[in-house]
Amino acid sequence: MDARPGAACDFRLVSTYVPFAATIARAQVFLAVVAAAAPHLPSQVFPGALLLAAYFDALAHAAVHTSAIGGHVAPVCFVWLARVWPHGGATWVAVGHSPDAQLTVDVLWLAAVHALLASYACRRKVPVGASAILAVNAACVLCRLWLSASGGSVLELHVRAAAFYVFVFVHFYVFQTRAAWDEATHACVGPHLGLHVLFADARLVAASLACTAVVCVRVRLQTHDHAHASLPRAAGAHAARAPEKPRAAEFVDVEDMAGLLQELRAARAGELAKAGQES
Repeated sequence: MDARPGAACDFRLVSTYVPFAATIARAQVFLAVVAAAAPHLPSQVFPGALLLAAYFDALAHAAVHTSAIGGHVAPVCFVWLARVWPHGGATWVAVGHSPDAQLTVDVLWLAAVHALLASYACRRKVPVGASAILAVNAACVLCRLWLSASGGSVLELHVRAAAFYVFVFVHFYVFQTRAAWDEATHACVGPHLGLHVLFADARLVAASLACTAVVCVRVRLQTHDHAHASLPRAAGAHAARAPEKPRAAEFVDVEDMAGLLQELRAARAGELAKAGQES
């Protein structure tokens, strides 16, 4: 069962993880098929076939909300073309493959990502817009590709792809009530923030996932404490608003009310008659 937009997820239910697992499994199958077909396709045909496969996959699963918030298989298609496919034998221009430069970009990238996650946990409004966040992540991807020509193994890409989708799903469903923008923008930001899982150094990615888990636990504890703290206040407010039980003296019989109305009407009629005589 697919998670619907705007609906809260109950992570205690097994059915909650079914659409997540289906999206991850589809990405794994996509990577396996691409790895098997790559040696048998001409270099000038392979990128077009890969992009068409990702496009038709997005069309087929356009109505699946869980797949849409992860970008379908477009992120793994992009990372394959950017890091694994040899670009038709063209020479890759890299800036000396400097490990220090790569480490600097990765550290700054991860620091920016986790500064945003920390703002979610601390309920602080981010002073920049979503467009700036997307632009920074895109610039970090381009810098990382410029500095390093290392593509990694296919097995590593499978692991990174699974970790990427886990990060995106956690970012969307755990922090959706903490983001400073609407749900559509929050869903768009997630895959861009998760790109560091596909491109950064493996050790830093592991540290990033560990930090994300810590932030998620903090948010969970805050939500749990807030829910328990609001219960006594809600009960007290309900008790204050509850009407007091009517006393026996406040009850008025229906027949008495009818008699009172008749007396009032008679008195009113007498007053009108007296006024007519005087005039």
